[in-house]
Parts: sequence; C-alpha cells; structure tokens
Amino acid sequence: MEVADGMNFIENRWVEKPRGFRVRFHRQTEAGIEAGLSPPLESAPLNSDVTAWRYAWKLWQAALAAAETGDPVVLYNITVVDDQDRPFRFYGSGNFEIYNPKQIHGKGA
Repeated sequence: MEVADGMNFIENRWVEKPRGFRVRFHRQTEAGIEAGLSPPLESAPLNSDVTAWRYAWKLWQAALAAAETGDPVVLYNITVVDDQDRPFRFYGSGNFEIYNPKQIHGKGA
C-alpha cells in the first residue's frame, strides 16, 4: 500500500478520542427516580476513562453501603459516558459495564 493510500485509509476511518468522560446514573430519591451526571455538564469532564471508571466503581460501593443502612438515596445504572453522552467501554474488559443495574420506568429515566 502506498503511504498516500494508507493516510487516506486512516483519515476516513480514524476514531477520535473523546474530549472527556462523565459518570451517568439514576438516583432513587424520596421524590422518585432522577437521572444524573457526575461531574455535571456545567463542570469540566474527567480527562481519563480509567479515572471515570474508578470513580463509577467507588460510587457503586458507596451506593451499596447506603442501601444497607436504609438511606433513601440509592444510585442505579452507574456507567461511564463520553463527551457525546455515549456509553464508553470499561478499559479492563472492553465490555460496556453498568454497576448496580436496575430497570427504570417512568419520568426522568
């Protein structure tokens, strides 16, 4: 393959790296189910998918502890999304992971 052909191939198929990451979740509150992002859209995103996945895992662990104590705020469907709000694969397995999955129905889900 000529270099020009290779460069054309790359240019047409290049996958851009996301410009940031957020953790998306559903939150059970006394008022019902709310969707959320951390950090919120008004704040700068996390710059590393590894950091975002580690943060998501820690939120999950805290949610499990909160559920055990009867805390009314519980987090479900915790996952990492890119700057376009698309699910991002877990770096360790290459799979789309969701911590504390729960089917959500209704408003805000």
